Amino acid sequence: MSSFKKNLKYALFGLIFGAFLYFALKPSNQISGVDIKDHTFITQDGKVLKLSDFRGKVVLLNFWATWCPPCREEMPIFEREYRRCKDRGFEILAVNLDSSEEALQSYLRENKHSFLILRPHAQDQYPVSGFPTSYLLDKDGKVFKLKLGIYKELGKDLKALLDC
Repeated sequence: MSSFKKNLKYALFGLIFGAFLYFALKPSNQISGVDIKDHTFITQDGKVLKLSDFRGKVVLLNFWATWCPPCREEMPIFEREYRRCKDRGFEILAVNLDSSEEALQSYLRENKHSFLILRPHAQDQYPVSGFPTSYLLDKDGKVFKLKLGIYKELGKDLKALLDC
């Protein structure tokens, strides 16, 4: 392989990898006030829930997978904030998108959460471009914030929405 072709190969790899890192790790996307589709989910006991069932509450709609280290890292943040703000009208809908039900069940045996862990509804498509993806919805169901990556600032955003 010529030196030019080798350098071009590395340059293209660097460009693609750099673009991936930029989009995967940028802190957050503000898309305040946008409506989100009325998605449907399945609870651990098989009950069907719709996003609209939670109107009137601030909702964190989180898409995650057990194999995703950043997803696992943010779960304790969610648990802490849920316990702190649930009495003020805060709900977490953590939608697990693992392809393996056993992986989820194994995770749940080892990790207890007091918020809802849901599975996708077979006929729904979800607005996810990577893991974790979180939508913080206001009481009217409008997107207050779209967060790609670990949602470390959730407490600050809940203070703005619920004063908790």
